Amino acid sequence: MQLHLAQLNVATLRQPMDHPATAGFADGLAPVNALGEAAPGFVWRLQTEDGDATSISAFPNPLTIVNLTVWESGAALREFVYRGMHRDFFRRRAEWFEAGSLTAMWWVPAGTTPTVDDAKARLEFIERFGPSPYAFEMGQQFPQLVVVRRELDHPDVGPMLEQLNRELLDSEPEGGTCFHSLSEQEVQQGGAFFVAYLDDAPVACGAYRRIPGAPDAAEIKRMWAHPDARGSKLGAAVLATLVQAARADGYQQVKLETGEHLTAAVGLYTTFGFTACEPWGEYVGVAHSYTMSKQLQ
Repeated sequence: MQLHLAQLNVATLRQPMDHPATAGFADGLAPVNALGEAAPGFVWRLQTEDGDATSISAFPNPLTIVNLTVWESGAALREFVYRGMHRDFFRRRAEWFEAGSLTAMWWVPAGTTPTVDDAKARLEFIERFGPSPYAFEMGQQFPQLVVVRRELDHPDVGPMLEQLNRELLDSEPEGGTCFHSLSEQEVQQGGAFFVAYLDDAPVACGAYRRIPGAPDAAEIKRMWAHPDARGSKLGAAVLATLVQAARADGYQQVKLETGEHLTAAVGLYTTFGFTACEPWGEYVGVAHSYTMSKQLQ
């Protein structure tokens, strides 16, 4: 799978764009952007129809601006950032911006255009979990991780679901818990299945489906990470992807069911803001079942 590198930089201006103190930045923006678009390895940048990104409002503070770009490689990005006109521009950033800019980088399948919401989710991931293969900062080296949608009949999906079922059965306490398969229809009608690839190897998965009778709610299902790859925050990466995708699909709430004995899973969900809720549907009355929910803003 060919991957490209997405990059987000968030910084807050000391003064508005039309203020004399910001004139050096405003005057240099167009030539620097043109230089970037002509640079080897450049793929895409966030901009308005006028070619400007500083007017795109992504944060409550109107002086906070975002720079969101995609490059063929980290080497191509570094070559542009630290050489020539952009390097000189970069060195003057303290004149125009408050201290404490935020950055995030992540891999995307070639041809993918990240949204501002995608980028903010990666930034939030770093703030919550620290740098990882899912989201990192300039100069940090991790295996390449990408989380992509897959159909249930994709050859990478079946073996992972079989391993997940075996692990759930092996850990099931006496009296049983409840786990259900996911149908192709559920995936195609209001749901999605995602596979995480670490250096091109399928290592984790997860899905969501529409909850019957609750059109504004989706259920997280089939969360799994390969035992040999655990510790790379794969479960958190898949869950973050699912929550963001469900939000983009218009859901206002996500729910999930796990086992009360699966304390690591419960801890992860709690970190993401899930709280205990009343069971629904097939989970009502199931021994050792633990249901949780999260409102999406």
